[in-house]
Amino acid sequence: MRLKWEYKTLKILTDVGFFSGTDFDAVRLAELLNGHGAEGWELVSVFDIEKVQRGSKFVVVVMKRPVE
Repeated sequence: MRLKWEYKTLKILTDVGFFSGTDFDAVRLAELLNGHGAEGWELVSVFDIEKVQRGSKFVVVVMKRPVE
């Protein structure tokens, strides 16, 4: 029998300052991922969108878990 998956995407703001460029809180991301991991979600991909000032305004997280 084949597994069936469900997917979740999260769009995370990266706190862009006008002169400071992009400052991303990796600790906050780890806490978020650990919380979803405890619910059975597995990280599939992370990518940035909306490039500004040599950085990214948002990061998108894609997760999956088997459908029961």
